[in-house]
Amino acid sequence: MEQSSKEFLLKNIPGITVEDVEILSPYTKLRTFESGEIYIRPGDNNRKVYFIKSGIVRVYHLSDNGTEKTILFHNKKSFFGNYDGIIYNQPSRYFYQSIGETELFELTYDAIHLGSQQSITINNLRADMFLMMIGILLKNIEDFVLLNPEERYQKHLEENAAVLQKVPSKYIASLLGITPVSLSRIKKRILRGN
Repeated sequence: MEQSSKEFLLKNIPGITVEDVEILSPYTKLRTFESGEIYIRPGDNNRKVYFIKSGIVRVYHLSDNGTEKTILFHNKKSFFGNYDGIIYNQPSRYFYQSIGETELFELTYDAIHLGSQQSITINNLRADMFLMMIGILLKNIEDFVLLNPEERYQKHLEENAAVLQKVPSKYIASLLGITPVSLSRIKKRILRGN
């Protein structure tokens, strides 16, 4: 791994040390994906962990009738992976797609597991990644159950305005569980309210 990549990881992953980066370095590669590129598909047995250097990742499901249902977005400086593969050692059920050019650090979960046996910091990082993954999923479930679409959109605006500006409206509408027309109405109501 290049020195600039090592420095980026040291600067952007809390608590990680030079020694930790050296342990993981042989297993880590920086990959670049073009806008719209899909790099995990349903059925892929992917047990990799990704850290986003730049860009946005969209996770979605394709229903039997061909409708895409956006599950969530991941943005820069966050970890993500195929939950099915990492947690259950099962093939992916979802598509993982880049929105805009996206740079990802990629390493296998097995490499993190090995590293966790050599470093308490990597072990803590592994635990934090699991907690973060579970937290994101729980938050999305709670938001979907407890908030109406307008409240969910408002919350996403407050927490992820920069991401929403870069994501096509049809994907945002899908995430909210509404049509693009309904999203347009919500946006107009919010603009009138300001």
